[in-house]
Amino acid sequence: MRKLLYLLLFLGTCILSACSYDSETAVKNGDVINMHGPVYNFPRFERFLDNIEAKEGASVRITNYTLEGDPTLYNLTFDGSLFDLEIDRSKNKDRGDNPAKVNITCAELVSEEGQQLFTYTLEGCQQDPPVESFTILSVMKEQVEDHEH
Repeated sequence: MRKLLYLLLFLGTCILSACSYDSETAVKNGDVINMHGPVYNFPRFERFLDNIEAKEGASVRITNYTLEGDPTLYNLTFDGSLFDLEIDRSKNKDRGDNPAKVNITCAELVSEEGQQLFTYTLEGCQQDPPVESFTILSVMKEQVEDHEH
């Protein structure tokens, strides 16, 4: 009986840990991570942008964390002409009525420079219900300037 209890506790722990996607796991997976301020693994996103400029296929995962620490994963793929974005909220326990996963196809990725931020937005998007644009990442200017060489 005691072995069964330990087995159930072990399995429960494994299941719960499989549902979480903390920032350490995201870093190990090579994700570009937005934690409401600094963006980690930003050079990976810069390589993605270089591939887009060269019209080469590329992919990147951007993980945005809520203030409570829940992740939303943006799996972004470029095939040389179009962008496919899968928004994965399955690991976000506070997603409300939003579906666990949504797929969007977009025509272009636009970079906009503000006073303090660079904002990267997908435009010309097709989805049901319609979405014209979708912001995927905002990066503080000083962080981008730190990486330019």
